[in-house]
Amino acid sequence: MILLSFAAYPFPHLPPMSYSAESAEFEFEPWRSSMVTLSAAAIDWAVQICQQEPDVAQQWPTFLRAMAVQGLQQWLEAGAQDIAIYYDRNRPPNPTVTCRVNDFRLAVVAQGSLSDEVVTIPQSAVDDAANFAHLYVLAEVQEEADQVTILAGLRRDRLLAHLRQGELVAQADGTYTLPVQYFDSSPEDILLYLTCLNPEQLAAASPAAASAPARPSLLTQRAGDLINAGRWLRDQLDTVADGLAWTLLPPLAPAHAMMSTSTPAEELEAVLRDLEPAGGSIPSTARGAYTDLQQFGLPFRLYALTWTMFEPRPPEWSLFLFLGPVPGEQLPPGTRLIVRDTEAILAEQTLSPDLDAAYLYAQVIGTWDEQFTAMVELPNGTTLNWPPFVFRPEV
Repeated sequence: MILLSFAAYPFPHLPPMSYSAESAEFEFEPWRSSMVTLSAAAIDWAVQICQQEPDVAQQWPTFLRAMAVQGLQQWLEAGAQDIAIYYDRNRPPNPTVTCRVNDFRLAVVAQGSLSDEVVTIPQSAVDDAANFAHLYVLAEVQEEADQVTILAGLRRDRLLAHLRQGELVAQADGTYTLPVQYFDSSPEDILLYLTCLNPEQLAAASPAAASAPARPSLLTQRAGDLINAGRWLRDQLDTVADGLAWTLLPPLAPAHAMMSTSTPAEELEAVLRDLEPAGGSIPSTARGAYTDLQQFGLPFRLYALTWTMFEPRPPEWSLFLFLGPVPGEQLPPGTRLIVRDTEAILAEQTLSPDLDAAYLYAQVIGTWDEQFTAMVELPNGTTLNWPPFVFRPEV
């Protein structure tokens, strides 16, 4: 195997980036509001369903929870992703597992005022081995304005870490009392988890298993999924890449110094133009694709290029990856681009505030039977993983 990484070359002189404390903390503007105004039908349902609660003292909390569930449903349905929520509309919403989204069990925690400093959740939402919640969603209900705001989330593995450290104590009424600051996942994080994360990663069997909470891994693939880059040479995408929102790029065009960068293809050609003085050489026969992560609230774009080399024998293929921001944004310092095979890391780059660069690069070369996996690690520890890239042009 031959592997190349641009760590071995001088970085090209790209336009300087400006860094700030905000960018270092990896905070982006939400891609849609987390506040919704409930429909009249949603409010009517909440009013009627809470009256089925036999304990009069619990009717008001049940009403708030019902409003919160309706708000969560409207918020999810307002997005671009196809996220379906399931719950029993004929019964008051359960505080333990209120609803299900994909394979996630969610406990919706409703509060009536932002001034609340603590909330309660049932012990069974944590301790029931067969029916615990994977994710706890905190929502503010402004019943007078018919509005619900999705405030934050708390993953089960992080909750168990608090429990293991003795920071939670079971109450006599069968609940845990949690400070609201424990809900440390933003609404954008909640969407990422529900869309891409495998809930099994949050299903630690016991508090002891949560001593090192798992970092979330996004774009988690099914076993056996592969991205066949070999088909790009035939101007085709396979079903896996298509399902993960990869877009095929046109053949590389001659570089022109005054070329605009209004399209992804032109943006890539501008990057390749800047790369030439540093020793990078991409053949005109290379074909590629790109994927945007804006649908997950991340202003990133990943390009992948591939081409063949028939000398020396046996023939080889090259995978060249470029990670950068969408126009008008920037990568936060600490972002890492990693490429590995089945055994080890082959190439990696980390964006440092000291580097005068806007993109991360990595290249690997192998025989046609070798496969490579790309991973992006964000400054907060979250990783984005794609299915392995393979080169099978005849498949």
